[in-house]
Amino acid sequence: MANTTFNGPVRSEGGFEQISKAAGTGAITTNLDIDTSGNITTTGYVSSYANVSSITSATKSVESTDSGTIFTLNRAAGIVVTLPTAVAGYNYTFIVGTTFTGAGQINTDNASDLFSGFAQIFDPATATDVNTFIPDGSDDDTIDLGAATQGWLVGGVIRLVATSASVWHCEAFLHGDGSLATPFE
Repeated sequence: MANTTFNGPVRSEGGFEQISKAAGTGAITTNLDIDTSGNITTTGYVSSYANVSSITSATKSVESTDSGTIFTLNRAAGIVVTLPTAVAGYNYTFIVGTTFTGAGQINTDNASDLFSGFAQIFDPATATDVNTFIPDGSDDDTIDLGAATQGWLVGGVIRLVATSASVWHCEAFLHGDGSLATPFE
């Protein structure tokens, strides 16, 4: 069969399949199937790379279209990141790429979007100094990396996933120093 080129959307009520046909036997093998619900099944490999973006400016408003992006926080003087309104499934990862000397923050875009989950802060200078902090669920709409005690040292990771229209689940592993303190405000 010849190749066909379409200009515009290709629509099907019965799904789509990519197949191969054995030359000798004529046996058909389905390599990729998109069923009528949009579920994808494949025998091949699906390549997926996350977008990585370095933040070097004082402020960054994360967009809904950035979902799945890994951001590196690379401005020592501090960065204030504002998340979009929570929608279940949005997800972002933040890596502390440079030790802060000024405050770093990740804020929800409104006071009704709150953080759940945890932040573990490790003090690399004291092997047994590890604290876990949990937001109280009533008013924590900021992750504040405002001091070394709150985990502003290079190497920390914060993963955020919106689990509903008002909750950002946080999984943070941060490096701090001194009398470790909660980053949730």
